[in-house]
Amino acid sequence: MLVWLIAIFVAIVMMPNTTSLIQEYGQPQLSNTSQPMVSRAIQNNWGRNISGTYNVTAVFNNPSGKLTTAQQLSIDKTVQRLTDKEKLYGIKSIQTLETNPTAKSQFYSKDQSTEIVQLALDRNQGDLRVLTQQLQNQVKTNGLNTYVTSPEIINDASNEKISQATNIATIVGFILSLLIIGIIFKSLIAPLISTLSMLMMYAVSMGLVNNLVTRANFPYSEYMPLLMLMLTLILGTLGHFYLFRAFKQHLEAGDSPREATTASIRDNRYFLGMICLILTLIFAGFWLFKFSTLRAMSGLAVVTIITTLGSLTIAPIFLSLLGERFFWPAVDNSASEHQLWNRLGRFGLWQPFVAIIAVLYIVGPFAFVYRNNLNFSAAKTVPANNQAVTGMRVLNAHFGEGTATPVTIYVQSTDRVDNERALLQLDNLTTKLQSMSGVASVTSLTQPNGQPINEYYVNNQLNNMNMSLKGATDQLSTIQTELKSNRSDLSAVKLAEEADKIDTLVSRADQLSSDTSTVQSQVSQIAGRASVSQQSTASAKVRRYQRLLSLINTQLQTVASNMRALGNQVSTSQSETSSVQSNVSGYATQLSAIETSLKKSSTSLGGLIKSYTDIYSYLTALQASDAAKVYYITPEQLTSMQFQQSLLSNTSQNYKTTKLTVYLTDSAAAKNPSATLEHLQQEVNTQLQGTSLAGATIAYTGQPVVQDTIRQSIKDNAIGLTALIVGVLLFMVALISRSVLQPLYWLMAYGLSFGASFQLAQLTNHFMTGDADFNWQVPLVAFVPVIVLGTYQLVELGLSYRFNDEPMLDWLLPGITALGQTVRHYLFAILVLCLVLFTTGFNPLTQAGLIVGFTAIIFNLILPIIVTAVGKLTITLPAKKPRQSHHLLKRRSKKDPEA
Repeated sequence: MLVWLIAIFVAIVMMPNTTSLIQEYGQPQLSNTSQPMVSRAIQNNWGRNISGTYNVTAVFNNPSGKLTTAQQLSIDKTVQRLTDKEKLYGIKSIQTLETNPTAKSQFYSKDQSTEIVQLALDRNQGDLRVLTQQLQNQVKTNGLNTYVTSPEIINDASNEKISQATNIATIVGFILSLLIIGIIFKSLIAPLISTLSMLMMYAVSMGLVNNLVTRANFPYSEYMPLLMLMLTLILGTLGHFYLFRAFKQHLEAGDSPREATTASIRDNRYFLGMICLILTLIFAGFWLFKFSTLRAMSGLAVVTIITTLGSLTIAPIFLSLLGERFFWPAVDNSASEHQLWNRLGRFGLWQPFVAIIAVLYIVGPFAFVYRNNLNFSAAKTVPANNQAVTGMRVLNAHFGEGTATPVTIYVQSTDRVDNERALLQLDNLTTKLQSMSGVASVTSLTQPNGQPINEYYVNNQLNNMNMSLKGATDQLSTIQTELKSNRSDLSAVKLAEEADKIDTLVSRADQLSSDTSTVQSQVSQIAGRASVSQQSTASAKVRRYQRLLSLINTQLQTVASNMRALGNQVSTSQSETSSVQSNVSGYATQLSAIETSLKKSSTSLGGLIKSYTDIYSYLTALQASDAAKVYYITPEQLTSMQFQQSLLSNTSQNYKTTKLTVYLTDSAAAKNPSATLEHLQQEVNTQLQGTSLAGATIAYTGQPVVQDTIRQSIKDNAIGLTALIVGVLLFMVALISRSVLQPLYWLMAYGLSFGASFQLAQLTNHFMTGDADFNWQVPLVAFVPVIVLGTYQLVELGLSYRFNDEPMLDWLLPGITALGQTVRHYLFAILVLCLVLFTTGFNPLTQAGLIVGFTAIIFNLILPIIVTAVGKLTITLPAKKPRQSHHLLKRRSKKDPEA
């Protein structure tokens, strides 16, 4: 007793706060190679002052209709209030409608009744529960319904609810345990001693496991305190039942209290020791699984050992001290013999085949038509009136079902992504994902609002180019007309004026020449995405256009030079009348040369206009084709304010990482997103294959991805978990019973009971709540009492089978009847302890209680039938001689008349 008192004192003094442990370590710890953790590593190096943050959404909703101007001003004031207290609340970034004008639809609902503000909070800021309450107070705005929500806040609310349910279960559990022992033994002292000793075991177990978590980085889960409680209550109650019953029997046999105590321990230590060994092996085996939630259950091995030791050491102290007074007030317990197992055993012995078929017919359909209706969303475990859950529903209602739980895809390249080549691939990926089934919208660097930006696409740019080409063609026609006019009107008086006009034409030709490089580049870009023949045609037309334009430019410059020279000569001739006659012939010659040059220029311009018209027609057709519906951003657009804003929001500080946000059509809480996510990953891999981003690191995160990662972890470990439980039970029960075949049949009945109970519990839950889904941790919570129940019954059955001195057929009915007397007591204990789960008012625990209750009932109904039916068949079938046909007997009688 002194050792236990010291252990309790140390456990209580050094015990970490269980509520804090649930909050900090409760959620599943995913492996570093999982997609969410790879994404977190990328986000931690994002830069832009938001590394190591998580997003929280502040929701502002006007339930009466559209947001008014006054309400929007109030929201702006609230945002300013948050901005002023950024350091206090660990806010690294605030994204609003004003800071993201290109992503309006992401912040302002279509019905104009709801606006959201995105807050990036530091992960190391402190207690999330306290921070959420503070932010909730800060965002309150007059006339509006305001909420603060995020997957992290909802998960924390779920942990808080589990912690509250555990506290209720602890109180109710010890009260019910006290009542169980009191009712069975009709005593007041026995239940008090039993409850006191279990409290001591629970305190020591809790203190040891909690210290392992904080000091040795032992895995933990949010249901771990509850599982430790259930295991302590079941093992402690049943262990005390066997111990107290043996003690009472020895007292009635005339033994002294000390002798009776020693004898009762001796009678049960092998039985309880084997149960402790089996459960310890099973729970310790959970350490082999990498998934943290399963590995955390290995701590139950510690609870099993402590509870078994406590059952055999604490209560016996009081047994030897109190003696018969332990069962005060002493009441003659002459209960009638329990006949249920006797009747079921008789049915199995009567017609074994009929009994087995009846069991399979009644129970089998529930067990074999298994439906995987597990839900991995924490939102369904949180009360509907929780502000974070309400905020999530408001988001889904006004922005789309998947708005509150989007999928974020990180693309980490070795090169910068703010270039035309990478942007083209990102836009193609964005467009492809938007067309997927199950996807509502996708936002990215190239489409920050979830919609294509027209000026970044070739068809829109072609439209602008065609307008410029049309204007240039008209300009060339004007030049040609003026040249023809100048050629017919070349009087000496107008030579200077015409020379100025020619200079103007030269300037226009220079401008057209300077635009040629742009035309060539854009046409090449467009044709490059079309067919090979289109590319060749475009290049040929552009080259011809360049040659003609260069020729005209040279000719016009020559004409202008000649005309100015001629004009100077005419002026000189007019001032020197004496030399007029001598210069007439030269003037005529030069005038003729200019006229000839202008004629050539006019002819060349005609060809140029035709070439320009051909290019215009070609580009107009190309604009209407699918080849022009591609992303192309010009160098000028790369530096625009609009694109720079998208860069700040969607790329890392080194511009080598970008993200795409995918909004699914269904909420992660309403539908399993596994199929959509698998398709999403396939599309991303296919789309980037063979591109400049083929070698980029792709990582996915978001609540749907986290849920799918947990689902996949459970799925991957399901076979191993089943093999562990079945393997340990089969090996140990076979070792105890010295038989392999019989324990195998018993274990099959056990598995059949659990499978049927799972489906019956789902049907019952659907009938009671309208929800057919189980939270994914419900089976894990139910495993503990179900495993303990099966271990107790199978071990006791194996011991009875082993130490039986009578033939098999002679043992079956008496052995089953005797076991039925004991089974009824701990069946009663198990069913009463199921009330612990029911009284918490927490739906996952109610579901687990249904599974445990149905399993206990079904197993205790079919086990005596299977044991007797299979036991009889294993004896009678091998001993039965083959039946000989009538014709064979007749043939033998003819050969041997004497026969």
